[in-house]
Amino acid sequence: MMRRAFLALSGLWLTLRAHAANEIRLRIRNDSAEPFEHAWQGWPQRGTDVDLGPLAPGESSRWHALPAVLPHYRKTRVQLARRQVTGVLQGGALMPGSYTLACTLEKKDGALRVVPIREPGNQKR
Repeated sequence: MMRRAFLALSGLWLTLRAHAANEIRLRIRNDSAEPFEHAWQGWPQRGTDVDLGPLAPGESSRWHALPAVLPHYRKTRVQLARRQVTGVLQGGALMPGSYTLACTLEKKDGALRVVPIREPGNQKR
């Protein structure tokens, strides 16, 4: 009986570990001078979009997990006082792990620039 319980728990642990290895943990940081009224991340058509709420300049959102598939984290949308902007992650897919997406507004055209910064270790949910 104990062996059966141990095997079941081992299987659950392996499943959770495999799932964690196939996810990206993200947070958004407002590196602009303007407040973000709302920030969104995810793929709405697949149900992984997350409203991260408002972010003051210099503030970071909470951590959230998304599948490690590029369409789930490629676009970041931000609502400003008078308009909404979308930034597209350049450089292709990220490896599973934890990242801060540093968001700035270009002075020239006001476009949203998103730069991924890999974070060491695992962040708490």
